[in-house]
Amino acid sequence: MQLNIDAGWIEKRLNDGFSKDDLKAVLLSSDAEADLLYRAAREVRRKLFGNRAFIRAVIEFANTCRCSCVYCGMRAENTEITRFTLDPDEIVSVAEIALENGIRTFFLQAAESEEYNAEWLGDVIRRISDMNMMVLLCVGIHREDDLDYWFEAGARKFILKHETSSRELFEEMKPGFLLKDRIQWLRTLREHGYHIGSGPLLGLPGQTVDSLVDDLILMKDLNVDMSSISVFLPARGTPLESYPVGDVDLGLRFIAAMRLFLKNTLIPATSTFERLAEDGQLRCFNAGANVITVNMTPPRLRDDYELYSKRFYVGLEHARKTIIRAGLIETTEAELFGN
Repeated sequence: MQLNIDAGWIEKRLNDGFSKDDLKAVLLSSDAEADLLYRAAREVRRKLFGNRAFIRAVIEFANTCRCSCVYCGMRAENTEITRFTLDPDEIVSVAEIALENGIRTFFLQAAESEEYNAEWLGDVIRRISDMNMMVLLCVGIHREDDLDYWFEAGARKFILKHETSSRELFEEMKPGFLLKDRIQWLRTLREHGYHIGSGPLLGLPGQTVDSLVDDLILMKDLNVDMSSISVFLPARGTPLESYPVGDVDLGLRFIAAMRLFLKNTLIPATSTFERLAEDGQLRCFNAGANVITVNMTPPRLRDDYELYSKRFYVGLEHARKTIIRAGLIETTEAELFGN
């Protein structure tokens, strides 16, 4: 594909829309073209959100999983990690610390598990929501009735990564699951009142640039409120533990594509970029991101929540310095949307 991306090319697509070939051109752009794309992505962000970004806090409260995803260290077959479920009081106490530090969005994340029930999680949600914090869930697929229970308890946002828009690759990476079911669950979440988030894992073996374009189109079709990209890093005890890592530069171009194509979504600067590249999360902000997540999982358990091996754990000081270095002003999620 002949790439001729300049300021006029970008402006025309922002006004008229991006075709699949246009999105592919963004992902395959040269370094000089990428710089123009990043500049345009920052301008789109500024027009929609101002020069502001916010910090949210995550606690990974359970790592027992019923799934066998071949890329994840918490897959059911991995006997090399210690399984845990945090006590509700400890989860709430961590949320209180986040609030004391000015963080108003709390992210409850867990492997896909039946170790806890809807009422157990609902109580945690209610206690945190009653602190006037936004509650975001990332807990996999459960029952529809659970969604209503958690919504009534105060949860308003739900992230479910689709991982890849390629049906064949999805079913190879997540044995026993179908892509169509996962997409339907995202639509179900919307029907139950949730703001939804999704995105791919970049660098899976067999993934193509064309499938990454399809990821962008899928997120557009789902009308996601939150969109993200994480770069593949291998985890010990998995079939992919010896595979190479994903491409950071392609990931940054994907962030710019999300900002230019999806426009008003919340885009996080994920920890995988910092793990793989110096100033990786700063580069995410410079490509159009506007959220960073501080990891508040108790240190004694962090390494057992093994999304990938040798994780980078984002601290509050690092997050705040990164926002400042990006030329942005820290705000809260509510203030970002004028609530």
